[in-house]
Amino acid sequence: MAARAVRVALVGCGTIVQHHLKALQQSSHAATVTAVVDVDRGRAEELAALLPRAQQEDSTEALKVFTSLTDALQWGEFDAVIVMVPHHLHEPLATECLQAGKHLLLEKTMAHTVESCQNILKQAEGAQQVVMVGENSIFWPEVQKAKELIESGTIGEPYFAQANYWESIGSMTFYEDIPTEDDWFFDPARAGGGVLMNGATHWIRPLRLWFGDIVEVVGTLGYPYKLVRQKSESLAHAMLRFGSGKTAVLHCHYTDIPMYP
Repeated sequence: MAARAVRVALVGCGTIVQHHLKALQQSSHAATVTAVVDVDRGRAEELAALLPRAQQEDSTEALKVFTSLTDALQWGEFDAVIVMVPHHLHEPLATECLQAGKHLLLEKTMAHTVESCQNILKQAEGAQQVVMVGENSIFWPEVQKAKELIESGTIGEPYFAQANYWESIGSMTFYEDIPTEDDWFFDPARAGGGVLMNGATHWIRPLRLWFGDIVEVVGTLGYPYKLVRQKSESLAHAMLRFGSGKTAVLHCHYTDIPMYP
């Protein structure tokens, strides 16, 4: 007998949800979306309309739309939740999910403050559910290949790495719309930071995978991107030292100059 499909609730219907839908469709384990949640009901309904019709017509797996996670959890006909909302909302929504006994995939970044991250981790440690942060860079083929080459000794023993991350906000293709000055993405109180928090994490995680935990950081921040000047950093340079004794440098930069078509 085939295993029952995992029933999933999608919380947050911004651009990133399309990438999660694609992943669910390509997963080797069957999954079906039974709930879509967004404070903008119209946006949630638009997403729901894109899902396979069978999910909307099957009475046992009927797809429902909600404007709050609380309401969705009261209904409860799902096993796991994917949370894709601004970072300052991660802790309260993660808490609701875990208290309701739901498995949780929390979009990176984990939260907007260290305290919130620690609170989420504390709850996850005592939970029986699967809890994961959606930092996918450690699964990139090139990152896994580098790990294989390092561990096999094929390229010798690396002692240093340099990571470079640039993102052209002025020609962003990842997002439906180029973020504006009022977007949460550029608000430190909601995002927790700028280029380091929103993008550079994709480069920090592979460095930790290859070299171990970071024990010391020296760095500097800059604010050259005119849209976010004096709000969140759009430029950062850091020198990292790992517990293994290895070192690395990290350079990251937001720009409004198109870097690709």
